[in-house]
Amino acid sequence: MSIGYRIFLVHGDQTIEPISQKTFSAFFFRDEPALPRFANKAVNLATVFYRLKDRKPEQIIRVDTQRFHVTADGSLDQERSSEAIRLTLDRVGWGSSAPKATTTVQGPVIDATAKFDARRLAQYYPELSGPALGRILQALFDRVNS
Repeated sequence: MSIGYRIFLVHGDQTIEPISQKTFSAFFFRDEPALPRFANKAVNLATVFYRLKDRKPEQIIRVDTQRFHVTADGSLDQERSSEAIRLTLDRVGWGSSAPKATTTVQGPVIDATAKFDARRLAQYYPELSGPALGRILQALFDRVNS
């Protein structure tokens, strides 16, 4: 059994656009300005993992989405990417466990840090809409049936 993956850009109107693995690798792993037409914007990317049969998609295993911020030259905004990683690690308990600074305050104090972090984390990993998922499945499996 082989496993493959494809990466799709999900536009705001829920249309999709395939992104080559070469382009994504240049953008994400090598910090190259691979997405200049999305300069100074946030882009949602969906990565679809699937089982292959005869070198064609047979069954979807998983779909992951993530919002990336693109710098002015078309490269990955490393600071925001690092924040997304930090929020993820904090969420699963692998983040910094250093005690937070405390101050003495009169009256009740509510620490909403965890709620704000959860909200920011959800912004970095948005849910994929039904119409966008349908278009991705069509793009994957129409190529198989043709």
